[in-house]
Amino acid sequence: MTSVLRSPLVLPLAAALVATTLAGYLMILPGSELPIHWGVDGKPDGFWPRDRALLMAPISATVVLALVAFADRFAPGRQAGHHVAAAASTGVLALFTAIQTVIVLIGLGIDVSMVRVIAFAMGLLSVVIGNVMPKSQPNGFAGLRLPWTLADSANWAATHRLTGRLMLISGIMLMLAALALTAGPWLAAIAIAAFVLPFVVGSLYSYILSRRQGQPSPR
Repeated sequence: MTSVLRSPLVLPLAAALVATTLAGYLMILPGSELPIHWGVDGKPDGFWPRDRALLMAPISATVVLALVAFADRFAPGRQAGHHVAAAASTGVLALFTAIQTVIVLIGLGIDVSMVRVIAFAMGLLSVVIGNVMPKSQPNGFAGLRLPWTLADSANWAATHRLTGRLMLISGIMLMLAALALTAGPWLAAIAIAAFVLPFVVGSLYSYILSRRQGQPSPR
């Protein structure tokens, strides 16, 4: 088992995902149609039969964890990015577990807003990753791997410190928005902005910092 998959929450979350999936097969009637996609308005617009729909989250989680494990084994400087990768893999597994739980609840006739659950989970994931980003060091595995951050450890540290703080703030704001707003275009826009803006601002900051320090632009 790779170091990333040794995170203390990986096995409990994997067990929860398996248990939720089995509960779905046992409790939801065969032949039932379950939602597997939601529009910006929060309404489901894609459905699959029960057997296929309940396999989507476990298969997706397995693929993501397999890719992370592969990168953790072979990527250069992987240990320097271990904290970020471990937090991301744990968070993604938790996200798929939450998605599977909501799908099962909907299949049992319980009205739950998938869009709001995903938005809240994304906010929580942003907080977790933002908290560990400053602990990383230049590596080819995880983080803002830009030419100027990889070339200068001071640039890397400053960039990931700022990006981490921005992710903490945006993650908290997204969780609050998920609790306060109904599913719709505003919540979708906030969710996208909360995830994209910290990386955009962090990337611009790292480039400006590299120019001020006289680092040559990559060719």
